[in-house]
Amino acid sequence: MTNELTRPLGLKPQRTAGARKHGRTAFLAAGLLIAAGLGAGAGYLLLGGNGSRPGSVPTEIAANPSDNSASANTGDEHAEEPPISAEPEEEGDFTGMAETSPDGSIEPQLPVPTLRRQEAGLAHLPDPELIERGATGVIPKRGSDGVRPMDAYSRPPETEGNFGVARVVIIVGGLGISQTSTLNAIEQLPPAVTLAFAPYGNSLSRWMQKARKQGHELLLQVPMEPFGYPQSNPGAHTLRSDVSADENIANLHWVMSRITNYVGVVNFLGGKFLADQTAMRPILDEIRDRGLLFIDDGSVKNSVSDSLAAAARLPFAKAHIHLDAINERRAIAQRLDELKQQAQRTGMAIGVASAFPESVALIAEFARNAANESLEVTPVSAVVDDPERPDSD
Repeated sequence: MTNELTRPLGLKPQRTAGARKHGRTAFLAAGLLIAAGLGAGAGYLLLGGNGSRPGSVPTEIAANPSDNSASANTGDEHAEEPPISAEPEEEGDFTGMAETSPDGSIEPQLPVPTLRRQEAGLAHLPDPELIERGATGVIPKRGSDGVRPMDAYSRPPETEGNFGVARVVIIVGGLGISQTSTLNAIEQLPPAVTLAFAPYGNSLSRWMQKARKQGHELLLQVPMEPFGYPQSNPGAHTLRSDVSADENIANLHWVMSRITNYVGVVNFLGGKFLADQTAMRPILDEIRDRGLLFIDDGSVKNSVSDSLAAAARLPFAKAHIHLDAINERRAIAQRLDELKQQAQRTGMAIGVASAFPESVALIAEFARNAANESLEVTPVSAVVDDPERPDSD
């Protein structure tokens, strides 16, 4: 007798007459069961899919209307799944596999970002698709459709592309600590000047909203360990080189939760931290994964941020000139002139300053006269080296 083990491959066992009769009986019984199941399923659908009245909200969703996973499925419970293709994958199809660098390291897989900016009338409100609830508050994240916070909250430059325009980026930091200085900077500086908020001030959300309504692009200052810490202390939740990556990321999330609607982060101090590859790498990875850019303010000579940012494929730029290291009118004016000359010579220059009254007044005057010097004051997001942009090398 031939059984399943001894039957030749590719041959089917012969069926007897009794087996055929039994098969017809089983087929009729199965048909009755399917018909009964369809009737029950129709009743289930008419009751709203959960045994309730038509149009009622399922109990588990109504109990927690803010739950993203529940709301994302509402209305799609009965959608048909796409058919699974029986076609074999083409040879050499490596979709989803990580690429390797020449040195053998694995390069991060990054989605192609969707370039969508927030509407001007909503610029002061966080996009609900680009935030998540962290342990200490709301922090930014990439959208499910590929949108990054650095794109959604960016300000478009006056001119797109490279048309021989010499671009100047000016970042004014320290906002949020002094209400007088913050208000002065927001009201006096043209919208193309980028503003950077410290994480320690009062009424940060109010000042952030006012700055966004005025059209400014925002950065968040992240305190990083300087040499001489803790005698030289940037403040609470400083990122440090002698703690675990998990602790530093938890502190980063605290800082990130202080405001919303910023395109990226910039270091505050960090002479020791910015020179430590082991401490810096997971921080830059986290910034990239959340769809933000990173600016090195240029104050640390042995900073490793540029090489690490390139390896992490993180949108990045480094400032060239500290405009008010000497907080005196003549010195600031001289530094602004150096910024202009570098932009005219190389096509782009980035300057950083604090929201001192003299700095704000001179920067505002410089920005008003920029066009007369064949310069364009440009938001920082427009000049970063961004490996995720489709037109990037």
